[in-house]
Amino acid sequence: MSIDIIYKEQNEDLFWKYWNQITKKASYAYFQNTIKIYLLTLKNKLMVDKSFIYLENKIPLAAVFLPIEKQKNNISISLNNNFIPSPIFDASVSKKVFLLIEKISQEIKVKKIMFAIDPLGPALYNYLQKYGFIDSSILSYVIDLNGVDLLSLCRKGNRNEIKKILTCNDYSLFYIDKKKPNYVIFKDYIKLHHLCSGKKTRPDESFDLQFDNLKKGNGVLFGLSFKKKNLGFVYFEFNQENAIYYSGSDDPKYNFLPLYHVLIYSAMKYLKKHGIKYIDTGQPSSPSAQFGYTPDKKQLNIALFKRGFPGDYKNYYRGIKYFSKDLFKEDMDIFMKNYLNQINYE
Repeated sequence: MSIDIIYKEQNEDLFWKYWNQITKKASYAYFQNTIKIYLLTLKNKLMVDKSFIYLENKIPLAAVFLPIEKQKNNISISLNNNFIPSPIFDASVSKKVFLLIEKISQEIKVKKIMFAIDPLGPALYNYLQKYGFIDSSILSYVIDLNGVDLLSLCRKGNRNEIKKILTCNDYSLFYIDKKKPNYVIFKDYIKLHHLCSGKKTRPDESFDLQFDNLKKGNGVLFGLSFKKKNLGFVYFEFNQENAIYYSGSDDPKYNFLPLYHVLIYSAMKYLKKHGIKYIDTGQPSSPSAQFGYTPDKKQLNIALFKRGFPGDYKNYYRGIKYFSKDLFKEDMDIFMKNYLNQINYE
């Protein structure tokens, strides 16, 4: 039996050929452009990209995204000290793949690894525990599009806010997708993204890659205007039967309006029509603090808002593996401090 490892840094063309082959049915998190966006967001914190494809007898059996970043004196396999998509692998080689990840980690003196498993993927349990990872799982709220009348299935409050916009002729809803891409509109989304964030959060190139996903038929952008002035946008990516609420942007001067209620509802109708059955609303949507996740009041309110759409929770399996006692203590101290602040009864 022959074993071959193709590292992205050594043969990028061959790496992407096999990557796209293995991940063709996976979520947006594994799109080639999305991986490139992840790397762009790391900027100068990226030490080295050790992503690889694992093959046996010339057959690709695993795809592993492995960015290694350095923040202060801590080297980790993570994305801005957050979780990255877990490897995709054939069950027959899982142990070999995780052993190789550990070997690479030890060679580069990695202090921790942070992996997350797609909540809409096939995993029935947190398999990361098999390989020495601490379970830091949370919940992700998933919108169910299988109902007949999606509006009637929304919570009463959300339903009323949606109707308020739909019944006013001064508002207009629109979208761009593969059939009618419009970069001028997409630039408005980018502009509001920077405006509501209060700063430029990521490089221009990352938005270009996002627009490329839209042109390839894996993304759609919805907008809401009032008397021809664009007030807000929501962007979704999708593959197979699943979608992700990727991001939203709005003009802060109009955030008193129920912009996102009607935008998400419009996306639900569009995605249902295009064969999508479930939408992962992303984070924040988990309702309580867990290790590696301590939402503030604003984030908990966002999570509550998302639950106003028809659906339910899915397990969002995550795991952290430490190779440094000091870093484990440091992370645990941060969690304890944040969690203690949330305890209000004794």
